[in-house]
Amino acid sequence: MIGKTVEEVKGIAVNEEGTPTESELTSSVTMHISDYIAGIEEAVVNAENRGAEADDKLGIGVITTIDMSKDATAEEAGLAQAYSTYAAVTFDEEGVITSCIIDSSQGDINFNQEGEITTDLSISPKTKNELADEYGMKAVSGIGKEWYEQADAFAKYVVGKTVDEVKGISLDEEGTPTESELTSSVTIHIGPFIAVIEKAYHAAK
Repeated sequence: MIGKTVEEVKGIAVNEEGTPTESELTSSVTMHISDYIAGIEEAVVNAENRGAEADDKLGIGVITTIDMSKDATAEEAGLAQAYSTYAAVTFDEEGVITSCIIDSSQGDINFNQEGEITTDLSISPKTKNELADEYGMKAVSGIGKEWYEQADAFAKYVVGKTVDEVKGISLDEEGTPTESELTSSVTIHIGPFIAVIEKAYHAAK
């Protein structure tokens, strides 16, 4: 897709199953690409200049946990939950962060004691950035800020820092920051944020 516009990418010929039919792709890509195309279109719509330079390295970090999943009982539905935290981070030649975006998603699948899925699987879960004010954290936040606002504040805070400096940010026992520059804008747990930024650094190229 490099060198193409979004409209050109959307115009890539696919069959009924969503796999490409163009000769330049059929020898190298046989999987469904419709979701990739949709994701790229959304990325372009949301694109903004956060300070990265053309020569910077880009890394993507993803961490997923399932520890909130639970069995079904007679009184309560079971839950299979994939909780993922994402970071897209750019680094200069010295490993200093030049831009950062953080997001998270919570994919919940409910099921009954017979193992039957009771969740509508046709509905794609939104990320917390996509939910924005709908997520509902502002009402219970001690600083009156939504999740996406706090994640964005932290993403901007780490710009200009190395991964080691990010890992050195002071946290309390609950994983929330204690540094004065952050306490007025970030009160959520940032342990996962730090972890995905480090993972992005090691994957950067």
